[in-house]
Amino acid sequence: MTRGADQATPMSQCLVSFGSNLGTRESAIAQAARDMAGRSRVANFRASRLYETPPIGGPSGQEPFLNGVAAFDTDADACEVLGWLQDLEDRLGRLRKQRWGARAIDLDVVLHGNLIGGASDLTVPHPRYTARRFVLRPACDVAAEYRDPRFGWSIGRLARHLDAGNASMALVGCDAATRRDLCQRLRSRFGLLTFEECPLPGPMSVIANAPSLAERVAVPQGDTERGSGEGEPGRVRVLDDAPWVSAFVPDLPTQAGNGGSPTGSGGRIDEEYQQRSVPRLIARMQWTREEERWPAPHRIWPFTSGWPEYRLEVDDLDWAAGEIKSALDSMRCAIMPVTEDGNWW
Repeated sequence: MTRGADQATPMSQCLVSFGSNLGTRESAIAQAARDMAGRSRVANFRASRLYETPPIGGPSGQEPFLNGVAAFDTDADACEVLGWLQDLEDRLGRLRKQRWGARAIDLDVVLHGNLIGGASDLTVPHPRYTARRFVLRPACDVAAEYRDPRFGWSIGRLARHLDAGNASMALVGCDAATRRDLCQRLRSRFGLLTFEECPLPGPMSVIANAPSLAERVAVPQGDTERGSGEGEPGRVRVLDDAPWVSAFVPDLPTQAGNGGSPTGSGGRIDEEYQQRSVPRLIARMQWTREEERWPAPHRIWPFTSGWPEYRLEVDDLDWAAGEIKSALDSMRCAIMPVTEDGNWW
């Protein structure tokens, strides 16, 4: 069927990220921004300030990154936008040799309207941006009101939430043994504080002359001076600002599941959301074998938790442990604006 003039493709709000830590960083990012802004199918283009951040993950010895984002409206679909970005990366000299290695330019589609899903080389929303302070902080310059269609939070709310408590993740998916194994690797390789559920039924207690199963509690692993498993079942107790990972989802603030907002007057985060025992993200674990392959939306987000999530591939648990460590570092990475506004391009 031919699309008539009165059936024009609707415009979608799109958010893309820019990064570079090799060569003439600002020049490469500026060329990419000018190219995107000049496209006939891009409207209302605006860029964030540029920010400098340290390299996270990948080989040692890398230079700092320049990062920024751009927001715009477009009638192009997400795969078309990705094609634009990949073409730009090729023209600007990106060589894809090593994951998280130094790069002349790195361009990603972060959000595309209300799209949830993707293809073999694209998943939207970006599966890991929720942990990336170097994406969220610039995004607040130009698109704080954009919403993640999976859990309904705005970019501004997500950025404040990430800064409000300890860098932390609660694991969900796969099976208890896999989650426990991953926590053990995080402790042994990185010394991270982890919390596990007791894997066996609790001991019997006697109440009013009748046996009763004791309640399950979180068992802290690692430096016990930083955490405690005592207290209410299903909760984590963290005693300082240490990053942590739990092998289960602790109790979340009651507002999370009913559409309530954690922000009060002045954009502050409610005290309930600031608790150290509240995870910043839920890490949804997923095998990538054929029968469970991404990006089917029901596989990516099998239910709506109302809480920000992070995709975690677990085919290689050592790799997954490194991914979590990098994500926790990304939540707290130093970030410094190096331009006064978004007119650098």
